[in-house]
Amino acid sequence: MRILFILYLFILNVLSAQQKEKPKLVVGIVIDQMRSEYLYRFQDNYSEAGFKRLLKSGFNVKNTHYNYIPTATGPGHASIYTGTTPESHGIINNDWYDRKLKKMTYCAVDTTVAIVDSDKKQALSTSIGNRSPKNLKTTTITDELKLFSNGRSKVIGISLKDRGAIFPAGHMADAAYWYNSNNGNFVSSTYYMKQLPKWLTTFNKTHKSDSLLNSTWNTFLPIDKYTNSGADIAAFEKVYEGREISTLPYNLKKLRKDNGNYKLLTEVPYGNTLVTQLAVEAIKKEKLGQGKETDFLTISYSATDYVGHHFGIRSKELEDTYIRMDREIAILLKTLDKEVGKGNYTLFLTADHGSSDNPYFLEQFKLPGNFYSPIKIKKALNTYLSNEFGDTDYVAFIDKTQVYFNDTKTQKELVIKKAATFLKNIAGVKAVFTPNLAKRNSYKNKMQNLINNSFYLENSGDVLMHFHSGWMVERPYGTTHGTIYTSDTHVPLLWYGNSIPKGETIKKHEITQIAPTLSMLLNIPLPNSSNRNPIEELFEEKK
Repeated sequence: MRILFILYLFILNVLSAQQKEKPKLVVGIVIDQMRSEYLYRFQDNYSEAGFKRLLKSGFNVKNTHYNYIPTATGPGHASIYTGTTPESHGIINNDWYDRKLKKMTYCAVDTTVAIVDSDKKQALSTSIGNRSPKNLKTTTITDELKLFSNGRSKVIGISLKDRGAIFPAGHMADAAYWYNSNNGNFVSSTYYMKQLPKWLTTFNKTHKSDSLLNSTWNTFLPIDKYTNSGADIAAFEKVYEGREISTLPYNLKKLRKDNGNYKLLTEVPYGNTLVTQLAVEAIKKEKLGQGKETDFLTISYSATDYVGHHFGIRSKELEDTYIRMDREIAILLKTLDKEVGKGNYTLFLTADHGSSDNPYFLEQFKLPGNFYSPIKIKKALNTYLSNEFGDTDYVAFIDKTQVYFNDTKTQKELVIKKAATFLKNIAGVKAVFTPNLAKRNSYKNKMQNLINNSFYLENSGDVLMHFHSGWMVERPYGTTHGTIYTSDTHVPLLWYGNSIPKGETIKKHEITQIAPTLSMLLNIPLPNSSNRNPIEELFEEKK
């Protein structure tokens, strides 16, 4: 018995020593538009091998928030991996108005590069190929890993959305792969490579997207188990071409031709299935976690975002999507256990933003909220400014939160002042900010920090608008996001694996603390504009 006890202690010491070694692989998972509450609202229908495994055996940072506006996919992914906010990394939104070009520009656009696709006919297309991290103004945690290892660490980014693959993978990535909705392939750009690796070309040739689209989207579990979602109401939800109502099941094979064909896959949970299949293939074929240095795989699941936008946060479609998302996480964890080894990888899971209830829904339950129209606001503001200074086109562009002005004979400072005064009286507007006139503003400290975090001089608007809670830009169905309210800012943050203790914290944390936490876990430099404060609770057992 004494020998067995000594042997037991020896094994414990060996396991403990292994746990303190650097992980062989870091996996960053971002679930697009996932509210923190989804971990709990749908948990009765989750398996033990997915979200529940992370909750029970990992560390849950329950009170994690974004701290800028607008909360959107591009800035969300950039903020997670740079450890900073738009005021430093420059990705202020998915799109913004380019004053020099006098037109909208996309956050990941780069006209100096072209698409790389295994389908040579698609190689002529530029609409989804002119993509790179060029507009990202700071380093990422993945960049710092590449620098620290002198390039020996492999870094790969995967997502349906190009921005969901590109910004996490960083400037120095070995590859970033995203979905081509024209043909169902995963593609890249010449920023990373001249041609796709053989394993990805082979993967594309299997036409998995076609197999998934030729199926029927029905509930994963019996419909009577879906007790945490609302009734299917067409007024709140998208009705596909060829359908009269928005209720499961959906015959995708029948619907695909009239609903975007391959694009339809991004709008149903099977889009997430395809991303998992690609991630599993990348782990195996790239031998991630098999070298001497720590590798990094970033995965962004985007179909959750499209389902939310189309059906809203109370729909059975959304509940089913998360029930299926749970199974995708389980498959990924099982693959990591087998290919990399339990205890040899560190994983975190979070979201790029949350989402809000549709004002139609809020109205039914006598909750505050309404719609507003940027187009109508632009027209009214132009009319007002023309009456004040003379008839001309003052507003260059307006979106959910920002207003850009054209150069006119009237001094821009005067235009901005008058516009701010007018906008304060627009229905639904809670506050108006003029960052370029900061010395004349009298923000409360909380809002001052918010605007500072959100404003990047080159890309941001001249005026930032902040609407009341429950107000949403006009849309016919589903949901959107972008506000500073908890519905949009509160996201899950789960840690699991190598060096991660079991437990949870309710202390408030910001999304920009993920990067410095990874820096401290890996003993590598912080990204150059990063938040300096890691999540200390994860390190308490090491004191």
